[in-house]
Amino acid sequence: MRLPTYAYLVADLRSGRVLDELPLTGVKYNKPLNDSGKFSGTWDLTRHPSSTRRDPYELTMPARRALYVMRDDRPMWGGIIWTRKYDSSSHKVEVAGADWWSYFDHRKVLPVLPAAPLPLDHVAGLKMAANDVEQNDLARALVQLAQTHAGGDIGIEFDDSRSFIYRDRTYTGHELSSVGEALRQLAAVINGPDIMFGVAPGTGGRVRRIMRVGTPRLGQTGTAHVWETGGNIVNYTWPSDATRMATRTFASGDGMAEGTPIAVAEDVDKYAQHWPLLESEQGYTSVSDADTLQGHADADQLVARLPVALPTLTVRGNTAPYVGEWDTGDDVRVVIRDEFIRRGLDTAMRIVDAQYAPSEAAETVTITMSPLIEDAA
Repeated sequence: MRLPTYAYLVADLRSGRVLDELPLTGVKYNKPLNDSGKFSGTWDLTRHPSSTRRDPYELTMPARRALYVMRDDRPMWGGIIWTRKYDSSSHKVEVAGADWWSYFDHRKVLPVLPAAPLPLDHVAGLKMAANDVEQNDLARALVQLAQTHAGGDIGIEFDDSRSFIYRDRTYTGHELSSVGEALRQLAAVINGPDIMFGVAPGTGGRVRRIMRVGTPRLGQTGTAHVWETGGNIVNYTWPSDATRMATRTFASGDGMAEGTPIAVAEDVDKYAQHWPLLESEQGYTSVSDADTLQGHADADQLVARLPVALPTLTVRGNTAPYVGEWDTGDDVRVVIRDEFIRRGLDTAMRIVDAQYAPSEAAETVTITMSPLIEDAA
């Protein structure tokens, strides 16, 4: 089957104007859920005579240049060059960057500032307050505010998704909160929205820079994609972790010293199955109600009842389901039967990260799944 054609375009970060195509090799890039994706590649100045007509120094300038990954002319990834390293003995430039989320890790949640000089107490007294705001609107507002500052607009476009979940948030100037971290914290709360930054085709070959917000989840609608050993799975890893397993959990509430309320939950059936007693504790300082505290202890024990697996699959990019037919956040069905999982596994998983490794010989993607309780196997 024909391998896809990859191209790597370098653009001006501020204007979005494409400047050139870079002959990169050894490229890897990933697309995680609710965090910033990374990119790396190498420009060998000796392998490409046309490089002498380019200006590698200017084209790879960190923080001024953006990169687009194109797969068969379809934009797959976009972000900012943050580091580059040239070695005069090998004549190679190593380029590394991260997607648009990384830009907002370099921005603060602040209203537009007046012209300098500012009084020393001015910034600390500023705030951005959101009261009963739909959480998708809040996520977009954080990015929109950052782009209203002079020099701060990098052309991120927004969807109009809504999850109808409302939040209260206040970001004060004296905290100097990071916009990127504020987005992570919003995504991490219970029923918080999935957030991803990416790229999409525009008119006239233009690449659009986009922000996607889930309702609250991102992912496909309809049938789950299927990956299976002996078919489209090249290999897989199955790292298991019991360091956070607990058969007995303690949930401590609002109180001090001997007056601290502590709820206990325990799965005594585990001991007959030859599991040892394992304990963990979690603090809930805002909780004083006994039933609520017991609910926390029960929930903590349920989550920690067994080791957790963090499976990764390496799949072929040019075998169904093809690259471009699925994305981070999608649900998949994974079927495994081999010498390790002899009784077989056929279960639903969710993609939380995907690392792409295009090359001249093959196209593979290493997919990280959401944590899986071991009893699913």
